[in-house]
Amino acid sequence: MTSKSSPVELIEVGGRPIAFAVHGAGVPLLLVAGTGYPGATWPPELIEPLAARHLVVTFDHRGTGATPAGSEPFSTAVFAADALGLLDALALPAAHVVGHSMGGRVAQWMALQRPDR
Repeated sequence: MTSKSSPVELIEVGGRPIAFAVHGAGVPLLLVAGTGYPGATWPPELIEPLAARHLVVTFDHRGTGATPAGSEPFSTAVFAADALGLLDALALPAAHVVGHSMGGRVAQWMALQRPDR
């Protein structure tokens, strides 16, 4: 997972598939999209410069992109648990997290749920 750009892949997180993509290499940086947007919402013009120094991870929230919705109600706390589970499933150490709109609330939940991550 150190290529400049990689296609979307699926990984199991908490018994459910989560779609993600990895770009670059270096210190992990997780980009969390806003309400209703998949990880592909982050433009290459942003990802490419970041990927020169970071392992940039994007992912699709439940019910967006290639990640199925499931039957559980959506909440920013649930999305945060998914994001933290993704970091764990990818065996990544603590990561920088950047969230847009609702993604910022997800990032706050991540910090509250697992400040070590």
